[in-house]
Amino acid sequence: MDKIQLGGRAIEKHYGRNVDTAPALLERWKKGEGVIPSEADIRLYGTRSKDVRDIYFDTSTLSATKGEDIKVILPYETGSGKLTDAAEFGLSLINPNGRLVNYGVDLGGDERWGKLEGRGVYTLQRKGLILNKDLTKTEAMNHELLLTKLGHPDHVDEKFARSKDEVAKIIGETFELGKSEHGYDTMMGQYLPDVSNKGVLKAWFVYRLVNRAGSNAGANLDSGSGRFAFDSVGDAMNDTSSYNEAIGQLLRLEEMLQIDQIDQIRKALDERGQLEERPSGPTTDQIYSAIREYIGSVNENDVRKAIDGLTKQ
Repeated sequence: MDKIQLGGRAIEKHYGRNVDTAPALLERWKKGEGVIPSEADIRLYGTRSKDVRDIYFDTSTLSATKGEDIKVILPYETGSGKLTDAAEFGLSLINPNGRLVNYGVDLGGDERWGKLEGRGVYTLQRKGLILNKDLTKTEAMNHELLLTKLGHPDHVDEKFARSKDEVAKIIGETFELGKSEHGYDTMMGQYLPDVSNKGVLKAWFVYRLVNRAGSNAGANLDSGSGRFAFDSVGDAMNDTSSYNEAIGQLLRLEEMLQIDQIDQIRKALDERGQLEERPSGPTTDQIYSAIREYIGSVNENDVRKAIDGLTKQ
């Protein structure tokens, strides 16, 4: 299996039909083997790794469209590796036995459409959105659809939010890389399928940087050219709930710190097998003391909170 090594973790590349890949990765998530990255995750990874930004990825951030309505289904609360009910339901619909319409999952009547509600689901309107064209940096920084998917605190609930600075950094660094590597001034376009009165579910995917790093929810789920990522953090644990929460804490730390800083935390935590030989693992104070000189001005309380979540798993 082809993998990208990123800060001590393995980002697996699963190439093929999304309708075949999604069920397999969903089962692995249930077993606690890792998470299916969201669009925000992939974009963050892309600012850190050329190997990520040089290819495209499907993500666990889902799109459901019906007429003028656009539902954005965010898969995880910030700092959590547990899929929301709506995201788990939506991903479960992407399978080889489902009926496709307009290259996406046919949501049928109101029953399936209505189940895509609750935590992490945000309904937007097409009117007023800049769609199906590249954006300037200013347009991207103010694009309701993009900001919702990235978890901007002005557009999502607190539990799904990243800081304004984190969102601005993801967009800003993407534009900087696009300019420095390819000379682009416009990027990150938001592409949606044509208006249809039928409810259609799709997974958002992120284009390569060379293709201007846009987002598209119009891909064919039955096409053989899909590519889901899977963020596998170690081996499965018996307690999958605790394991998924530990993954979430690692993702949260990666939002705050740089790759070399995360490596210092991993060194402090050590390999799980070695930890099991000790009476107890390292404490939050011990880990923070070991990495303090590497993390600069990052908020100490935020880092300690995330570390505390890891040490208690």
